[in-house]
Amino acid sequence: MTLRTVIFSAVAAIAIGAAGFVTIDKLMVPEAHAQTSNAKRIIDMAKAKGLVGETLAGYLALVDGSASPEIVNAMNEINIRRKSLYTRKAREQNVQIEVVAALTGEKVVGDARPGEKVMKKAGVWETVR
Repeated sequence: MTLRTVIFSAVAAIAIGAAGFVTIDKLMVPEAHAQTSNAKRIIDMAKAKGLVGETLAGYLALVDGSASPEIVNAMNEINIRRKSLYTRKAREQNVQIEVVAALTGEKVVGDARPGEKVMKKAGVWETVR
């Protein structure tokens, strides 16, 4: 069993334990609803350049800690929108926000394109191959 499978299983168990029987799909938030087209365009370019990456926590982060104000603003906009969606979904399903964020983060990290950066649980950035 891979570390990814173990982490996903643990988060799923917490979600199910906290909410009774809830399907994982009901807890995840579609990425498209958490961004404007302009912010998405900026972040897609920043991801392709390795400046911004996805984390298992369900949020975007700067890979090296610095970027242009345009990138930082777009990243913050998307993260704020994501948190709002995670909060709404968590309330609907009666689970903690972090559970929804982590489940969505696991999916988004798993769906990252080759060349993009993702932060694994140990806090280490990896380039998707």
